Amino acid sequence: MQNRRTFLKMGVAGSAFLPVFADLSAKAEQKDATVKRKKEINIGIVGFGSMGCILSDSLVRCERARVICVCDIWKFRLQQAKQFFKAYKQEIKQYFDFKEMLDAEAKNLDAVIVASPDWMHCDQVCECLRRGLHVHCASPMADTLEKAAAMCRAAKASGRLLQIGDQRRILPVYRLAFEHVVPEMLGRLVFAHAENRMSMHPMNMFKRPPKDDVLAKYGYGNAEQYINWKWFRKYGPGSALETLASQTDLFCRAWGTPPCSVTAVGGCDIFRPPRENLDNLSSVFEFKQPDGSLARATHRFVIAHKCTSPTYEEFNGLRAVLRLSTCWFSPKSDGPANYVRRTWNLSREEYAKEWRTFVDNGWILPSEWERKLKEIVDCDCSPTEPADESTVCPLNVKKENKSAYRLLMENFLVAIRGEAKLEAPAGSLYASMVAAFGAMRSAARRETVYFKPEDFTP
Repeated sequence: MQNRRTFLKMGVAGSAFLPVFADLSAKAEQKDATVKRKKEINIGIVGFGSMGCILSDSLVRCERARVICVCDIWKFRLQQAKQFFKAYKQEIKQYFDFKEMLDAEAKNLDAVIVASPDWMHCDQVCECLRRGLHVHCASPMADTLEKAAAMCRAAKASGRLLQIGDQRRILPVYRLAFEHVVPEMLGRLVFAHAENRMSMHPMNMFKRPPKDDVLAKYGYGNAEQYINWKWFRKYGPGSALETLASQTDLFCRAWGTPPCSVTAVGGCDIFRPPRENLDNLSSVFEFKQPDGSLARATHRFVIAHKCTSPTYEEFNGLRAVLRLSTCWFSPKSDGPANYVRRTWNLSREEYAKEWRTFVDNGWILPSEWERKLKEIVDCDCSPTEPADESTVCPLNVKKENKSAYRLLMENFLVAIRGEAKLEAPAGSLYASMVAAFGAMRSAARRETVYFKPEDFTP
């Protein structure tokens, strides 16, 4: 029978295990907290201008991601950031200086979004990588090729992820095009063309810009340079480089090799007085084929009074022509902007055997003419006009409810967790930066620029 003395002895003996159980419980709670922290990715944002706002809007819609700090040299933008994240019940810390933010917050961060002007990307990205943080960098990668190479080397040395904000690497329609349409439907690719038109607008100016001493501290001569930095040569080549790098990447992917040469012309012809950076640039790239022949791609960038056609890319194969655009509908015809058109070289027999297979695989939809017939029939598909409805088949991709920037952010986050690979890694996009800067050099020197294979290694 258990008496009072026996009970007390057992109580004393049992109490010896209480610290052990308390310690195990604390360790378990600590482990659970660590797991929870790993699942929720803490992010810092550098630059809360137009791109910073867009990426922030995408981040707050992503699961298990939280912005804990924002850096910008303009107090007005920091106030905007505070109000924005407050609406989503996220409290952020504000910093004017980038290095001060890292010194204070690096231990709490998993990743950083660099949305500052192009000329600042290299220093900020490399510093984040050096501190063991994953980085998403707005496109283009940098304002010089040397800086872009340094960023790629820093990412490789750190073992961290460096994603570049190239929309065309993540949009489903482009992924379908380069996984199936280009390699399996076009036949031999002989020519490609890309075009980008931007609306003409005057220099921007805002009330109460940063003070002159603040601007001077961070490398700006005045408020006009700070707000319109893309038009000043000291801060990089501007919009011409951004569009050229993104669309040239498609050329490299289509042929599976970087270009061997580029010839370009351009100038500052639209604005009076002229602005410092190019407002138009036309480039011709050459790609060497396995049999030694050359294929060519042209690119055109222009500032226009009015955008009469959307930004688009067209790839001409012997059997079909592929047209892609970040727009979903053509403003002229209100028809599909992403489609495949059969050419004369696709015979009736080939159509009967293969074209229906492409539809059955879910890569393309039947043409408007075929849908009117209610079924795909064995018929002559020879086009009579370039826009003949019987030969135009839209790509079978539903309109994405998510923006390209949100898709990039989601891919960045799952890649950090190790659940997927990056769709737009810096190393893969370096070749397009080499080609784009080659076109800029060609236009400046008025001569053809030739590339060597080693040029495309950072």
